[in-house]
Amino acid sequence: MKLQLALDTCNTEEALNIVQEVYDFVDIVEIGTPLIIRYGMEPVRTIKIAYPEKTILADVKIMDAGEYEAKIAFESGADIVTVMGVTHDNTIEGAVKAAKEFGGEIVADMMAVQNLEERAKQLLKLGVHYVCIHVGVDAQSTESPFESLEKIQKAIGSQFCAIAGGINQNSVERVLDYQPGIVIVGNGITGQTNRHESASVIFKLLNENK
Repeated sequence: MKLQLALDTCNTEEALNIVQEVYDFVDIVEIGTPLIIRYGMEPVRTIKIAYPEKTILADVKIMDAGEYEAKIAFESGADIVTVMGVTHDNTIEGAVKAAKEFGGEIVADMMAVQNLEERAKQLLKLGVHYVCIHVGVDAQSTESPFESLEKIQKAIGSQFCAIAGGINQNSVERVLDYQPGIVIVGNGITGQTNRHESASVIFKLLNENK
């Protein structure tokens, strides 16, 4: 299981410092949607230059112009780009085409997808590399990602699954039963007093239970 660090509500300088703090424990650095909305592709470029050996994910949540928008992210240094699972198949195919051109990967965010199992299978056939069960910030008080993750895992296999939504060092043990390919943690690391310790605990749990 890979640990993905989600950087959402900081600025670029703060993001660089956070990555440095947790460097040894993070497999993927996500430049989150709020960070991209505020600063554009600059954080993607800056963090990739600073940490070229790290896998960088640009959470651009593409809904249209799949190939064109994915290319922008890949050209800026992203290794992985996100698309929305509810979007048109042509958009997905365009993003996948761009990923092949740049040697990158595509993650499909399953927020608002109703037919989870069926759509997950379709997305893999379209060339998507991972399907992400994602409970957004606005829904975390009433929803949990685990039931949906179980459905997706049975449909496509755990290695193609990613999970995001309120994961922290207290809840991460629930993830271990499902063995998703990627575990995404944002505030569970970035919002903690000791980020290094929080990242270390989560990383060790994930890697002790492969």
